[in-house]
Amino acid sequence: MLVQFYNVSKIYSNGVKALEDVSLKIDRGEFVFLMGPSGAGKSTMTKMLYREETPSRGQIFVASRSLVRMKKKEIPILRRSIGVVFQDFKLLENKTVYENVAFAMEVIGAHQRDKRSRVLEVIQLVGLKGKENSFPHELSGGEQQRVGIARALANRPLLLIADEPTGNLDMNTAQEIMELLLDINRKGTTVIMATHAWELVKAAHKRVITLDRGKVVSDLAPGDLKLC
Repeated sequence: MLVQFYNVSKIYSNGVKALEDVSLKIDRGEFVFLMGPSGAGKSTMTKMLYREETPSRGQIFVASRSLVRMKKKEIPILRRSIGVVFQDFKLLENKTVYENVAFAMEVIGAHQRDKRSRVLEVIQLVGLKGKENSFPHELSGGEQQRVGIARALANRPLLLIADEPTGNLDMNTAQEIMELLLDINRKGTTVIMATHAWELVKAAHKRVITLDRGKVVSDLAPGDLKLC
């Protein structure tokens, strides 16, 4: 078991109830979609997994480590095992593709020799070989998202979190990014993807957890999707 939520609730200081009594488990190697309308709690849940947010009540475990009881000094260690892909890419505009990906390894003090070989490996994995020296503004939206995915993979994470990774892309490009994420999952990385893109979800045949007003309202295995 890689991820466990036990009776997790989150109420923000302004009184907004983002999550209410959420319990779920995600196995190593799974690909799981998080769905639901805006404000359903998807982003809050993903932020809790890399300890940007903490629950008001309940327990969360990632790789058997309690995120609630985790000390501040342990958070960077947790984040080394988690890659995050964002809707708006969050690339460093003044750095090349190579430098953007390498930055993820520099912040954890990776050895120079290991860094170079791994950066080139993940750039090739996401289909950007030959673009190492390009800057973000020279890339298409889909290529920028591929850089974001490469950066998230640089440190060989146990868990890849993708928060609306296709939200700013056209459907053809979104399908290409979706196939890349599925391929990463097939290679063994657990993937949790928050999305509104039902067409992509239907085509992927993976587990779908749906949130509404902070509650889990359905948890469908791949075989159950044909009923939708």
